[in-house]
Formats: sequence, structure tokens, C-alpha cells
Amino acid sequence: MAEKKKKAPAKKMAVAKKPVTKKAASYKKGYECKLCGYRLVVDRECGCGEEHAILCCGQPMKKVRIAS
Repeated sequence: MAEKKKKAPAKKMAVAKKPVTKKAASYKKGYECKLCGYRLVVDRECGCGEEHAILCCGQPMKKVRIAS
């Protein structure tokens, strides 16, 4: 009887990985309470010339940049 020869498994081609690109973080304007940590995101500005004091926990909130 003739013996069957085992075939070697097919070699897989190495796939070049694409370098990972980091997306630049986009920031939105917002306010943060320094006491409780509550954050308020500003979607659109009202357009008036005066600055608004937004209160939380009885104190004005600080302006911050919030990553989105």
C-alpha cells in the first residue's frame, strides 16, 4: 500500500499593521463647580457682550475646556 504524504500547512503572509493615529481631542467651552464637580457644557453662546455668572453650590462656576 502506498502511504500518503502529509502536506505542510500553507504559510500565511505577514500583514503589515497600520500605525495607530490618535484623533486630536476637540474641546468645548464649559463650566465646572469646584465643590461638587458638576459640569455644564456650553452648546452655543448667547452673543451678548456681558459675562454671565453661573452659580452652583452658592458659588460661581469656573470656566473650563471639556474634552468631547
